[in-house]
Amino acid sequence: METVELSQQQSARMAELPENYRVVGVERSAPLLRKPSGQIIRIQQNGRLTAATIAARPGWPPPTSD
Repeated sequence: METVELSQQQSARMAELPENYRVVGVERSAPLLRKPSGQIIRIQQNGRLTAATIAARPGWPPPTSD
């Protein structure tokens, strides 16, 4: 997985999220998270949560070990 440096707003938002939100990737410097409902969301540079629009590819999402 790619490593990115989070903005202060992104870091603050990550700290506020419940523990059952999982980081599943990165898209253009924005972390992608999976909500417990299965929805994929991203944290924008300003800390706002938005629905992610990512292209599906074979094998995505990767299996989880939960």
